Amino acid sequence: MNVYSCEGFAEAFRAAYYSETAIKPALFSLGNQVWQLPAINSTRPIVLDSFSTSFIDFYEPCRSLDALEGANLRQISYLPAVSHGMVTTTEWHERQLDQAYTAAPTILWKNFQTWGDFVDHVQQNRSNAFADSRRRRRKLEKQVGNLTFLFDDRRPETMATCMKLKSAQYQRSRCTDHFLHEPHIQFFKELAERNLLVVSSLSSKDQVIAAHMGLLANGRLYFWVPAYDVNFSSCSPGRLLLEMLLEESFNREHTEFDFLIGGETYKWDYATHTRLIAELGSRPLSLRASLTAQSLKQSVKRSLKTLIRA
Repeated sequence: MNVYSCEGFAEAFRAAYYSETAIKPALFSLGNQVWQLPAINSTRPIVLDSFSTSFIDFYEPCRSLDALEGANLRQISYLPAVSHGMVTTTEWHERQLDQAYTAAPTILWKNFQTWGDFVDHVQQNRSNAFADSRRRRRKLEKQVGNLTFLFDDRRPETMATCMKLKSAQYQRSRCTDHFLHEPHIQFFKELAERNLLVVSSLSSKDQVIAAHMGLLANGRLYFWVPAYDVNFSSCSPGRLLLEMLLEESFNREHTEFDFLIGGETYKWDYATHTRLIAELGSRPLSLRASLTAQSLKQSVKRSLKTLIRA
């Protein structure tokens, strides 16, 4: 069970999106496992609602169904993204898995007795990793002066700056800009009030160069919403902040540093394991119809482009 299943997350979600509706974690059964899911009126998981739950990556089972034999659990037939287990990064890259999964790389800190052990692990994947980061930090400090890292930056303006920088990134990438949507902004504020959100920053004086909004629960730090000032991209400020977060996470004796969904190349430089993410159960008819329509639309677009080129 991860942070998306906890009571504080459900409370923050309700406050931001469903102020007049009760949302609490409830237990459901699917696939011979028990899932604790934030649910509307304790009956309908929010992930199945029409609202786009953009900031929920995946759920994890809280126990097996056998452990609650005889319990009166609500049944559901489908979840769009759940963890089907965990393998090492070596297993992910070398073995044939029994189905197609999306990767969610992570670091299990128990694998390393010292920070130096972790550095050695990273350098096996990318030999010049930390040397290159030190060079880029020196370059950045020549431009802006001494850098300050704050793991838990409580200044309201830092959160606002992180959202602004992320919005700019969304727009550059022509992706949906989530932070144009006021309830999303409120959602992050609600998480911070419940001590689930940690805002970290790399700055010089009052200038934020890079920032990160992450979740922290039960000793697990989630790498969630990173952002940086594109004017300093040649110095890789996002990577500098990430490596500072990694060292701080290790020093604080967290159990895990979770990169969440996505097999981006840089994550594999650090990860020790990955969760196997896929849907579970039978897709609802409405979802199947929607996906079919989307697929047909994309096929028509490709055909038209081919005709135009011809």
